[in-house]
Amino acid sequence: MNLSGTKTQLTLQVVSSLILIIGLLLNFSIPASAQTPAAGPSDPAELSAFLDGVMVTSMDSNHVPGSVVVVVKDGEVFFANGYGYADLETKTPVDPAVTLFRPGSVSKLFTWTAVMQLVEAGQLDLDTDVNTYLDFEIPATYTQPITLRHILIHMTGFEDKGDGLFKLDEAEVSSLETYLKTNLPARVFPPGQYGAYSNYASALSGYIVERISGMPFENYITSNIFEPLQMQQSTFKQPLPAELAGQMSKGYNYLNGEYIEGSFEFVAGTPAGALSATGLDMANFMIAHLQEGEFEGARILAPETVRLMHSPLYSPDPQMGGMAYGFFHNTINGQYTLSHGGDTMLFHSQLFLLPESNVGVYVSTNGTAGNVVAENLITAFIDRYYPAEERSPLTPTSDFSSRANQYTGTYYLARSNFTTFEKFISLMSGVDVRVKDERVYVSFGIETAPYVEVEPGFLVNPDDPSDKLVLKIIDNQISLSPPLPFVFLKMPWYRALPLHMFILIGGAILFLITLISWVISFFKGLKNREKRPLLARLSRISAGLFGVFFLNFILNFGSIFADTHPAFGVPRVFFGMPANSEQLFFIPILMAIFGLTTLVFTVINWIKRFWTVKSRLFYTLLSVFTLAIIWSFTFWNLL
Repeated sequence: MNLSGTKTQLTLQVVSSLILIIGLLLNFSIPASAQTPAAGPSDPAELSAFLDGVMVTSMDSNHVPGSVVVVVKDGEVFFANGYGYADLETKTPVDPAVTLFRPGSVSKLFTWTAVMQLVEAGQLDLDTDVNTYLDFEIPATYTQPITLRHILIHMTGFEDKGDGLFKLDEAEVSSLETYLKTNLPARVFPPGQYGAYSNYASALSGYIVERISGMPFENYITSNIFEPLQMQQSTFKQPLPAELAGQMSKGYNYLNGEYIEGSFEFVAGTPAGALSATGLDMANFMIAHLQEGEFEGARILAPETVRLMHSPLYSPDPQMGGMAYGFFHNTINGQYTLSHGGDTMLFHSQLFLLPESNVGVYVSTNGTAGNVVAENLITAFIDRYYPAEERSPLTPTSDFSSRANQYTGTYYLARSNFTTFEKFISLMSGVDVRVKDERVYVSFGIETAPYVEVEPGFLVNPDDPSDKLVLKIIDNQISLSPPLPFVFLKMPWYRALPLHMFILIGGAILFLITLISWVISFFKGLKNREKRPLLARLSRISAGLFGVFFLNFILNFGSIFADTHPAFGVPRVFFGMPANSEQLFFIPILMAIFGLTTLVFTVINWIKRFWTVKSRLFYTLLSVFTLAIIWSFTFWNLL
């Protein structure tokens, strides 16, 4: 949902988040210079015909059962339509006035609107240490404290931690207070250093609203935002209130030719993504922000506060987009935009405001591949009604070759885990960067985008000049920053995927072959009644037990991620570790014990000259792999 987090926010979520990020990068830039706003859509019938074609085609090709699209212009709803079904079993069509969708991280815009209301009232200060407002302590890991301003631009320096964020069983959902106090992530960067999107920090700001206002967060939003905006079909409450529960769209995953219905997704970090709302209710919210805080005579923010909230607060480079006060700000095809995306497992949404044209667009879908549909809709809308100007050729820098090696390498997200076993997931989220023919090629999966360095450290995609990256070096750490708060950090050699895959997969193969051969050798020895020194036998037992525990862990750990929930399309571990997980993570401790014992026996074997030289060399190789495996497990916090 950027809610892009789950019990572990594990492999599939990281992959899907990166695909979303890269897709957005291909379209985003910044307000470099004001241009005359295009008229935008002017005929609702024409817009309806155009959007119908885009949505029907995109939904069909991506197997998304239902969606809602709302366009507002000049303070009114210009277009609103539901596509497909909210419930496939009953064939209930999507109704923009009735059907509730889960906007995911678009919820954060309501949280930050609430924060700005309290700032406007003088009850909160954006630059005060957040500990001032809390009843628990954020550790002083760095001299600089975390402030609400850092939270608004996703630069708190928290690691990413999905533990406990998503649940499917209401009984497992803790209160916002309990969630925040028991899932405090480590501070891994100084505040303001790297953009690293944080659901935890966003939820924390909602808890601050709750504490300062003296009202439960859900109630505060209802009284101070929903009610004045006449958003009567919206709520942050989980489960849904009885009067709204029957209006909730079902969510679906398309698997093996059929749609599988998922259940309601509970978000423990409520302010970060728990909203449920209709399309027309979201229209009211967009209108209020486009009308400087006013909706049909009711006001949620003063005009000057809205102007502040919509203004750029942070950009990686003056020529790029970045963060406003909670919104992403960019320039697309010459139009300054304020936006936010949102994803749960089943629902995917996008909200875009074009303040210069007084236009807003909201789309939400109820299928696991709905992020593609939402992105296609926004891209098609912008390109049709605000077409790009003719592109100018890009001129590369004359001394590019002197920086080519700085770019080349594999990168990982600053939005990663660093202190728990979730760190292991960043192994699967590498972004490869290579240089060829004076171009920088950035690849993730099968997607590759070319860039030209037009200024030292500043990259522009010649196929889409709005797609920009900036290279930075902070304390010898090389990074690539897009406009969004998803900075890529260059990996050191010891973090690289090929190295750890060689250690883990190579080690598994080596120990599997060794165990088989030793078992055969053992029975041959019994048959021939061979006498072997006790220490020699203990040597093999030690290494053998290490191999058994290692293979056992790999198989069980892998099976956890292979166990995909058919209705959500992600591993079940996203919603909670299995009951035997504590025993599973005891295995690496046993591995460490027998691994170190194997190292001792290696020395003994050479001193005692057990076996042949070839056999001793092979045992030494096993010992080297045990140490490498223990090191790899320790590095990824599995031990």
